[in-house]
Amino acid sequence: MRLWRGIAGVLALGFVAAGVTPAWACACGGYLPSLESRARASGEKALVRYDDRGVEEITLSMAINGSSKKAAWIMPVPNPAKLELGDTNLFPRLDEVTAPKVVERTTYWPFRGLDLMERDGASAGAAPGGGVNVREQMTLGPFEIARLGGSSGTAVTDWLRTNGYVVPDSLGGNLKPYVSEGWEIVAVKLAPKSADESLGGSTPPLRLTFDSDKIVYPMRLSKGATTPQAVTVYVAAPHRVDPTVLPVAGLQPTLLYAGRAQDPALTAPADFLTAFEVIYREPGQITSDFTFAKAATDEPYQRIEYITRNEPVWSTIGVLVAALLLIVGGFALFRRRSRLQDRAG
Repeated sequence: MRLWRGIAGVLALGFVAAGVTPAWACACGGYLPSLESRARASGEKALVRYDDRGVEEITLSMAINGSSKKAAWIMPVPNPAKLELGDTNLFPRLDEVTAPKVVERTTYWPFRGLDLMERDGASAGAAPGGGVNVREQMTLGPFEIARLGGSSGTAVTDWLRTNGYVVPDSLGGNLKPYVSEGWEIVAVKLAPKSADESLGGSTPPLRLTFDSDKIVYPMRLSKGATTPQAVTVYVAAPHRVDPTVLPVAGLQPTLLYAGRAQDPALTAPADFLTAFEVIYREPGQITSDFTFAKAATDEPYQRIEYITRNEPVWSTIGVLVAALLLIVGGFALFRRRSRLQDRAG
């Protein structure tokens, strides 16, 4: 069954099963498959919308290799969040908008294979444990969701364990910075409706909306990841944005796209889309969240993908013959003019 297409966030939880270690999703936390599963999170895509009113919206999709009967994730946000199901077509449309511009070029024998052109781009459940405030519990599609406030990372992890989450030992310490800053923790369970269903592919879209004084994409919990993760972040804002704080100091994301909205429905209420991609090969080095701010200019950018069309030998001979005829004709014309000038002199 096709049950997973987009999600928000993704954070913290692991496997405590014999000999099986979970892969944590990179941006917002971790993916927890059921104990009998070997499914792994390999990366995620997120659309972050932000407007001048200080309202941020994150919609996220996580890529899952393999399948699982049940799964869970958690995500921190700086203020209380409103949760909704997202558009299942969102990320395919974003991929289409930000795809490289295809440029065809022709090569002739014997110049095939020579890279003579540049390739650069152009312009929820049981009673909470002590120290946890369960602000809301709800069901959205395949999600069972709990919005939590906590006095400590340990209190939150105790609540998660009490309510059926399998929690890695490192989670409490990784949650501590968010809890101490008063962030809300969103805990999500995903489960098929019938016993014979499995979850796999991409997680279902879940959208979180909250107040924020800056454009932020939570990343600090991802230090618990055990395998490399690929993260793509699309930022829709009134202007082009640049990252101002990096999860790993010195590891700059690759710019994929920058431009005014080709499809306003994707970016509204903002109208400028900036896309970045980064691979964290050593997630343990992550120490900060992503934050973004207005760039110096709104200069557009789109990658270019070259496609080479190789002409056959006879086409090359034809071009060379044509070039030779032009040279001979030009030389003959030059000789004729020279003779006429000599006679006139």
